[in-house]
Formats: sequence, C-alpha cells, structure tokens
Amino acid sequence: MLEVRQLTKIYNEQNKVENISFSVQPGQCLALCGGNGAGKSTIIKMLIGQLTPTKGDICVNGKQVKKDEKKWFSFMPDHLQFPPLLTGYEVLSLFGRWQGATAERVEQCLQLVGLTNDQHKQVKTYSKGMQQRLAFAQALLADAPLLILDEPTNGLDPYWVWEFKRLIQIEKERGKAILFSTHMLSIVEEIADAVAFIHQGQMLVYDSVSTLCQDGQSLESIFFAQLSKHMAY
Repeated sequence: MLEVRQLTKIYNEQNKVENISFSVQPGQCLALCGGNGAGKSTIIKMLIGQLTPTKGDICVNGKQVKKDEKKWFSFMPDHLQFPPLLTGYEVLSLFGRWQGATAERVEQCLQLVGLTNDQHKQVKTYSKGMQQRLAFAQALLADAPLLILDEPTNGLDPYWVWEFKRLIQIEKERGKAILFSTHMLSIVEEIADAVAFIHQGQMLVYDSVSTLCQDGQSLESIFFAQLSKHMAY
C-alpha cells in the first residue's frame, strides 16, 4: 500500500535524513526505531506532508502522493495539544466533524481507548496517559487505510501499553497498514512485522522481525550490534 523510495531531507551536512526506502502492506506493521534525533520524526513529517522532501518518492497503491493529500492516512503526533477547557468528548467530536466521523464512531473510539467514563471531564484534568489515549482515539476516528503513529506509547502505563498492542493487532487483522516510531524495542518484537533501524538519518537495517530474531536474538542486541558497527567506520 505504502512505498517510500530514497526519501531524503537535507538541512545541512550535519543534519539530514538520506535515502530512506521501505514499504508497508495492508495488514502489516512497520516500526521505525532509533534514539532521539535519529530522524524518525523527520521521516514521518515528510510522509504526512509537514515537510517537503529534498528528493525521493512517496507512493500509495502505486501512485505518487499529491501535496496535501490526507485521506489515505490517519496520524497521531508525539504530542497533541488539546484545548484544555473542552471535554474529551467535545475534543473528539470536533476532530470527528473535521474527519467526517459519525457520533457513533466518536463514542466507539472513546470506548476503545477506555475514556468513556471520563469523556465529560475537561482535558486539563487528564493525565499524560489519558491525553495520549485521546490522541490515539482521534487517529482511529477516520478509519483510514494507513495509521501513522509517532511515539504512541509515550506516557502510557503498563496496562495501556498492553491495550495499545492489542488494538494494533485488531487494526492489522482489519487490513490496516500501520507505521509507528518508537524506541521501545520490546514492543516492536511483539506487534511489528518489519523494523527499520534509523541512526543519524541513515537506515542501518530494514528487515522482517522474524528474520532478524530467527536465531533467538533480541532486537535490542541486534540494534546495538548494528550501531557499534556503524560507529566503527
């Protein structure tokens, strides 16, 4: 469904993302992994149209994406600033109107992220985890064929990390293509079909999780082995 070819963004010689290529099929999940400043968010910003690539192609179903074309994806940013005086229900209803979602879909998404009992509380009273779940709910609203999630588990407690993994599996079974960024490699092992290791704007590894872990190695050990190899040059 999504194919990225030689995606590049050059700010200067020290700050750039170069020649990133990957694909995500319906029912598959790809994780972009790397430390802070690796380039994950820059890649995502190019995908969603917030940044114009220096070069490279972004194709959906074999066709190059046009500027400002958004119907093919739903997006969850790493930090979404909600109007603090609105309730959770009011916020999601507002997003629902922008995205053409029904009132029934709003209620359904609130239920999926466990906010039904708190939907009439002002967002300023929500914890970090609750605001993160509300951000995830707005990404689910439009039922787009591709979900793009930037650090979606930040601020979630262990139970809601588990619930997030369960919801992602459900979306995969529904045929969604999913791309998310994270630095939590244990989550990647559980829910991702493929992983791309990013470091200083370069792709160190891009492969299926099953292939990388076939000898019983953890993604963490593989990542640091690749990082050590890269830093040796």
